[in-house]
Amino acid sequence: MKISVIILSGFLMCCVLLGCKPEPPDADFSVTPTKGEVPLEVQFTDQSVGEIDEWQWDFDSDGLVDSTLQNPRYIYNEAGTYSVLLTVSNSGGSDYESKINYLEFFLPCKVDFIAETTEVQGVKDIKFADLSQGNITGWSWDFDNDGVVDSTEQNPTYSYTRNGDYTVTLTITGPSCELSITKYRYIHVSGCGG
Repeated sequence: MKISVIILSGFLMCCVLLGCKPEPPDADFSVTPTKGEVPLEVQFTDQSVGEIDEWQWDFDSDGLVDSTLQNPRYIYNEAGTYSVLLTVSNSGGSDYESKINYLEFFLPCKVDFIAETTEVQGVKDIKFADLSQGNITGWSWDFDNDGVVDSTEQNPTYSYTRNGDYTVTLTITGPSCELSITKYRYIHVSGCGG
């Protein structure tokens, strides 16, 4: 019994004198959600292993510590792709986990377009420009209000062959939106001889 007390006392004395330190932690984390429309609140969850005394989060790769909480929340207000860095430490050392281009945030969907010209003499190509914003993956254009999709290009060109006033509709689609805009009697065509 005396021998074990002496050994334990010696071990404790050794730890005090030599500074026994824990193993450095192993950093890891998860994020929910990883994509969406801004502004968006994101939950960061520490999944590091080991004894941890300090957490340092950099949510936007600017080299600055944005939070020292273990499981912080952060609101992203700007669209873009973001990398995240978590550094965890204890008296034995530190470790970090970096997730590069891990988060992707988009502007809210908004639909709009403009035509290069709205007054045309004769048969001429008219260029249409999509001014929509957001995470858009599809475009459907109806240039003559007949309910038929005339183009699925983002920025198409179209020619009218008959005189008249034409209504144009653009429908955009994406993972989180489907919106349409109609501009009534938007294109005026004359001089086509018919």
